[in-house]
Amino acid sequence: MLAAPACSADDDGQESANVIAPGAPGESSTPATAEEIAALAEEQGHNEADVTYLVMMIEHHSQALEMTDLAPDRYQRDGVERIADRIAAAQDPEISAMESWLEENVFAPARENSAHQNFCGLEGEGGHHSEGEDVPLCDLEVDHDDMQGMVSEEDMRRLTDAEGDEFDHLFVELMTAHHEGAVAMAVDVLSDGHDQTVMRMANDLISEQNTEIARMEAVLADED
Repeated sequence: MLAAPACSADDDGQESANVIAPGAPGESSTPATAEEIAALAEEQGHNEADVTYLVMMIEHHSQALEMTDLAPDRYQRDGVERIADRIAAAQDPEISAMESWLEENVFAPARENSAHQNFCGLEGEGGHHSEGEDVPLCDLEVDHDDMQGMVSEEDMRRLTDAEGDEFDHLFVELMTAHHEGAVAMAVDVLSDGHDQTVMRMANDLISEQNTEIARMEAVLADED
C-alpha cells in the first residue's frame, strides 16, 4: 500500500519525492522501499476507485464546511473558532483541486470524445453511454451512507441549535468522527487507487486531518 510522492525540497533546493507506506492500523507510516517506489512509478492513469474517492470526498468536505460555517456565531472557546477557520481554509481549496482533477481527467475527455471508454476509470467497452444518445453516461452520485463519518441530519440540527460550551463539545465530537471517516476513506484509496495525484491528495489529507483531530482533543482537554 503506497502513498503518492509528496514533493519536498532537498538541501540544494531541488524537489525530491517523499513516498511513504501507511502502516497497519495502530502503526506509524514508514518510508517506502525502493521496490515499492518502483512499483508505484509503474502505475499510470486512474481507475474507478480514484474517481469515486474524489466525488465522495468533495461531498464529505462540503459537509465539513457547513459545520465550520456555524462556528462564528456559536463557539465559546477561541480554540474551536481557530480550528474551524483552519478546516475551512484547508478544505475549500482541496475541493477546488479535486474538482479540477475530475474536470481534467473525467469530464473534459468525455466531452471531447463521446466514444471514450475509460473516462470514468472503468475498464472494458460499453456501458458508459446514455441510451440512445452519444453523450457519455457516468454515475458519479454518491449516497451519504457510503461515506464514513458523515453527520446525520439530526446531528446537524443539534449542532445548529447548540451554543457556547454545548456547541464546542458537539462540534469537536462530530468533526472528529468526520475527520476519522475521511482518513479511513483516504487509506482505502491508497490501497485501491492508481492515480499518483489522487494518492498524493489522500496522503496529505491523512496527515492534515490527523493533526486536526489532535488539536480538537487538546481544545476540550484545556477546560476553563
